[in-house]
Amino acid sequence: MATDHNAPGGPHLALVGLMGAGKSEVGAAVAQRRSLRHLDLDVLVTGREGRSVGVLFEELGESGFRDCEQAALADVLSLVQPVVLSTGGGVLERLPNRELLSERATVVWLRARPETLAERVGDGVGRPLLQTGNPAEVLAELSTRRGPDYEAAADHVVDTDDMTVDEVADSVVAALPDPVTT
Repeated sequence: MATDHNAPGGPHLALVGLMGAGKSEVGAAVAQRRSLRHLDLDVLVTGREGRSVGVLFEELGESGFRDCEQAALADVLSLVQPVVLSTGGGVLERLPNRELLSERATVVWLRARPETLAERVGDGVGRPLLQTGNPAEVLAELSTRRGPDYEAAADHVVDTDDMTVDEVADSVVAALPDPVTT
């Protein structure tokens, strides 16, 4: 189910939400439906840095990783040609990122219950924040902590529980003005 919150903020479409919400897969599907380029922020960061997210967290800590993420986000959102961007789950933890997304993108929160997210991410291999404890408990804590930022940033909310990637992508497209670009 999609709900509207704010007026869209710019030429790009950014998908936000916790890990397991479906941002990467849904982003690719939405981009295909809208004939836009799809970019995944984590893939961009690892490509720029030459190391995986896990290695970046290990070497730089979460703050260092967020620095890399913030720089990549600014580069993507400076593009003239509109894109569909799948963000990392913690991108909204930094105020400059929230401001930039508000100015340069229509933000869609892919929301799911922590239980759904835990099912989707499994044991959390390759996800540094889930290595700190039980994935279901960590996701519940992240949901509580990050939920207000997602809520405040979202132009639209799509609940992804019990939905396929195609159903979520259709809901995202249906919530958007036609076309996404300004």
